[in-house]
Amino acid sequence: MRKCVVLLFAAAILVLTVTGCSSGNAKKMTASQKEALQELLGSEQEIADEAIKGMELTEGVKEKFPAVKNAYEITCGEQKDYAFLASPLGYRSVIDLFVAIDGEKNELLGIRVLRHDETPLYGGDSLTKEWFLNRFNNKSAGAYLNRVALESSRPNDIVQITCATVSSQAVVNGVNAAMGAYRELVLGEEAQPVPLKVEGFVTEIR
Repeated sequence: MRKCVVLLFAAAILVLTVTGCSSGNAKKMTASQKEALQELLGSEQEIADEAIKGMELTEGVKEKFPAVKNAYEITCGEQKDYAFLASPLGYRSVIDLFVAIDGEKNELLGIRVLRHDETPLYGGDSLTKEWFLNRFNNKSAGAYLNRVALESSRPNDIVQITCATVSSQAVVNGVNAAMGAYRELVLGEEAQPVPLKVEGFVTEIR
């Protein structure tokens, strides 16, 4: 009897190892992420759990894009789209972003800010406003985004939130990290590293 229990336990461990269930890298999408995905895909029907597959982050991707925490492949018919949870460091703390990319057009479907603790007085409240989030829609995933202060002159420019330079740059960093991870994991391209923290500015993060 004891021998049978030991064999069953060993078999269970083997199954977990083979299927990758023991890996903490490909995580299941949370309810808030799935809701954001539903909005970004513009789907009226609920996306089935079976259509969402967690992707493993390679060591190289984790090292080059430390803001990226999770990656997902979404299959709808013959169309494949991709989503990333990125958590760059802002002015006060982490900003959790959900980034969706069109796998056919290789461009951003859009982004959502899931959580942040940025200063409301300095533009923090604007991080979740549609007029700011919409600035990322349909941007090419082939070139990193560039934060600008007043007006855009290039296709990859993102006009920052007034008085929220660091918070705006943190969001840009998070989206760039997601795009870099997408290019390496999905397209097999080489992408430049993206820092976790906004460089060159004083922040409250120690």
